[in-house]
Amino acid sequence: MQATDITVRLSRRKILHGVDFVAEPGALTAIVGPNGSGKTTFLRALAGEVPHGGRVTLNGHDTAHLKPWQVAALRGVLPQFTPVAFPFTVIEIVRLGLTAGTAAEDDSLPVQALARVGLSGFANQFYSELSGGEQQRVQLARVLTQVWAPVEDGQPRWLLLDEPVSSLDIGHQLQVMELARDYTRAGGGVIAVMHDLNLTAMFADHIVLFQSGRILASGSPAEVLTDETLSTAYGCNLRVNTPPPGSIPFLLPQVATA
Repeated sequence: MQATDITVRLSRRKILHGVDFVAEPGALTAIVGPNGSGKTTFLRALAGEVPHGGRVTLNGHDTAHLKPWQVAALRGVLPQFTPVAFPFTVIEIVRLGLTAGTAAEDDSLPVQALARVGLSGFANQFYSELSGGEQQRVQLARVLTQVWAPVEDGQPRWLLLDEPVSSLDIGHQLQVMELARDYTRAGGGVIAVMHDLNLTAMFADHIVLFQSGRILASGSPAEVLTDETLSTAYGCNLRVNTPPPGSIPFLLPQVATA
């Protein structure tokens, strides 16, 4: 997936300033940066959800020239929050992914997707009765159902995830990130907006660091997650690979397993 010279204005304010971006299939590309740096706006531009200048190509095809169903067959989008106004059950929400994807004839996929996100047995519960983290995983199951096969007809498919672990406990964070990594290992592409830099360092193949609507740094975790670069981006003194002083306990996902 490639974006060239992406510019976005919202309410007369310029949010993105000519951003160039490349994500490769078979890799997890993480977009990080401080609040207000343009991460979510950029992901929405990639998804075609906000008007923008520049060009977005998906598997070599200009998305501006594709029909909505063609785009939906190639990529699924998980927003930060998905309001649901009606009393749908969990399985009804997940089945919505079948209407946007290319596997509508396989009604077993929603059940399989719920199992992948750790929600087996939740199918007949009402969505509104779930916790925020459970609702987030239901929406991820819906997106997975839409683009279940990471590669179809020789073309990679894509997951565009906006803060997919923001409402989750550490165990479910690891489960979701491992799911995303499995998707890339099977040949698909994942682009995820992330806030947790430890999880990003653990799972990302490529990191794009935003600041003030521009890309400040791009590369491997070791190349991007440095003292100088992070301190510049976040406006505070940050030290990588340095334990806290005294006896303050700290936890790292790198030594945990789902």
